[in-house]
Amino acid sequence: MNNIEIVSDIMLAVNLINAIVVLSMQVAAYRRHHHQSFLLLSWSTVLALLATATMATPMFVPAAHAWIGSIFITGACLQFFYAVLGIWGVASLFRSYAALRQGV
Repeated sequence: MNNIEIVSDIMLAVNLINAIVVLSMQVAAYRRHHHQSFLLLSWSTVLALLATATMATPMFVPAAHAWIGSIFITGACLQFFYAVLGIWGVASLFRSYAALRQGV
């Protein structure tokens, strides 16, 4: 295993830990506040984890190279949907905060 692979594996592990921590915070916030923004952000994070796992499959499963095109398309679709849900969730959170600040 060369240095690039080691750094890549470390980065993947750190990103996975980060995503799990963020997801747990989003789920806890949704349970506490029942606001749709936290639900949207939670689903966005789940899709981001699935997209990352999908795109990383060829790194860990050599037989997956035969399906590289399908893997790429699936990962790209998941990335698109997690981006849409993430933007929608953040926009919803910002609107809610603005309404709270205005006393509405």
